[in-house]
Amino acid sequence: MITESRKKEIIQHAEEVFGRVEELQRLGLICDDGDFVPSVHYPPITEYPDCTPEEYLKDYVYPEDGFMDIYVHIPFCIQHCVFCHYPGKVGECNEEKEKYIGYLKREMDLYLERFGQKKLKPRSILLGGGTPTYLPPALFDEFLTILDDRIDYSACKQYNIDHDPNSLLGEDGLKRLQMMKDHGITRLTIGVQSFDENVLRLMNRPHDREMAIEAIKRAVDFGFDVNIEFIFGHPGETIDNWMEVIDLATQMPVGEIQMYRLKVQAYGDKQGAINKRHRGYEAGDIPDFKSTMMMKQAAIDILADNGYNENLRRVYTKDKRIFSHYAYNQCCNLYDQVGFGLTGFSSYHDRFDINSMYFDEYYRMIDEGRLPITRGYIRSEEEQIRQAIVLPLKNRSVIKNDFLKRTGHQFDEVFPEKTKLLKEYGLIEDNGRVVKLTEMGGFLADEVCEEYNSNSHKPFPRERYADGPLNPYKDNQIVI
Repeated sequence: MITESRKKEIIQHAEEVFGRVEELQRLGLICDDGDFVPSVHYPPITEYPDCTPEEYLKDYVYPEDGFMDIYVHIPFCIQHCVFCHYPGKVGECNEEKEKYIGYLKREMDLYLERFGQKKLKPRSILLGGGTPTYLPPALFDEFLTILDDRIDYSACKQYNIDHDPNSLLGEDGLKRLQMMKDHGITRLTIGVQSFDENVLRLMNRPHDREMAIEAIKRAVDFGFDVNIEFIFGHPGETIDNWMEVIDLATQMPVGEIQMYRLKVQAYGDKQGAINKRHRGYEAGDIPDFKSTMMMKQAAIDILADNGYNENLRRVYTKDKRIFSHYAYNQCCNLYDQVGFGLTGFSSYHDRFDINSMYFDEYYRMIDEGRLPITRGYIRSEEEQIRQAIVLPLKNRSVIKNDFLKRTGHQFDEVFPEKTKLLKEYGLIEDNGRVVKLTEMGGFLADEVCEEYNSNSHKPFPRERYADGPLNPYKDNQIVI
C-alpha cells in the first residue's frame, strides 16, 4: 500500500511535470484549454467521407502473405456508460441479439467471398463492443462457433475479448469463462474504469468495486492473460482518490494495467452523455487540465513503484512480452485488419473504412448482398507517409528501415525541420535506426504525434495553439 509520505512525493513530482507541460503549451504543442483528440487511427475516423462498398473496395489488393487480423463488434451492453461514444442497445433484448449474430455470420461470408478466401487467417483477434460477453451463454457459444467455422487459427498468436465485470460473475459468468477457454481465447480485457464507488456511479457503470475484483480473480483463476482498464480525468475523480484506485490496481494479480484519459467530445459515432448534465454532475465538474495531467503522472509513478512500466502506449506491464498483439499489429506494424459488425472498422495497408452505425441500415445492406461499409478513406502518398509516422511513433517507435519499405522514402528527409525541433525540445529521440518518443514525448504522445498530421486533419484550428515554434501547423509540408 502506498504511504502518505510517498503520496506527497508523487504529488510534488506531478506538479513539476505539469510545469513542463505548461511550458510546451506556451510553445504551441498543446491547444489553448488543454483538450486533446486521441490519435487512435490516422486520419481520425470521424473525418471519413461517405462511400459505397463497391467503389471503395474495387481496387483493394488482399495481402500477399494471406494474413488478415480480425475485429468483431458486439453493440450490446447492460446500460450506457456516460463516457461511451459508440452506439448500441442496452438491456436484455435477446431477440435483437439473435438477429444481429445471424447477420454478423452473413457479413463474414460476404467478406470471405469478396476476398476469395475459405477462411481468414489472422495473427491476432479482438472481440469488442459493447460487451461481447453480454450475449446469453448459449448465443455466446453459437457466436464463437460461427467464428471458429470461418477462421484458421493456425498462426493466431493472441485471441482477445473485451468484458464488463458483470458478464463474468454468477453461474452465467462461469459458463462464459469456460466457453472462452474451450474456444481458444487467451487474453481478457476487463473494463474496470475505477474502483471508487462514487466515480463508478457517476460513470453509470453497472458494477461496484467488489464485483470488479471478483471478476478479475475469476479470469485469472481460469488461466487467462488479464488486462484491466481505467479512465482518468472523469467527474468525481481527484488526485487523491485516483491514486488509491491505481494503488489498488497494482495489487491485482494481473500482467497488464491500461489507462485512458477521458474524452468529452465524441471520437466515435455517438456523442456520450459526458458533455451533458447526468446523474448528479455538470459538464463543468470534469477535472481541469492540470488535475487531469497530474493524475496521469501520479499513476505512472505508482505503477513504476510496483514494477509496471509503459510497454505499448497507455499500457503498463511488468513483462515486456505482454501486450495486445492486435493493437501492435494494427498501429505499429500497420498490418491489414478487417472489422465486422455495427460500426466495425477495417484498417488496410492503404485505406480505412467503417461499417454503418445504424442497425436497420446494417441489416438492409447485408440483405442486399452488400458489405455494410458506409464511410471510407483511401490514403494518398502523402497521407501514407504521415500514417507511417503517427501510429508507430505514438504506440512504440518508427523503425527507419520499415518506414522506407512502406513509403519508399527516408524518414530523415520527409519532415527535416519539424523533426529537428521535436528533438531539440526533448520530445523525440533518434539513435540512427529507431525514432521514438522521450519520456516527456510519451507523456504527451497524442499531441507530439499529431504534429505530423496534415493540416486538414489537425485536431484543432491553428488559432487554438500558441504561435510558438511547436505550433503543429508550422513546418508541416512533406519534402518528397
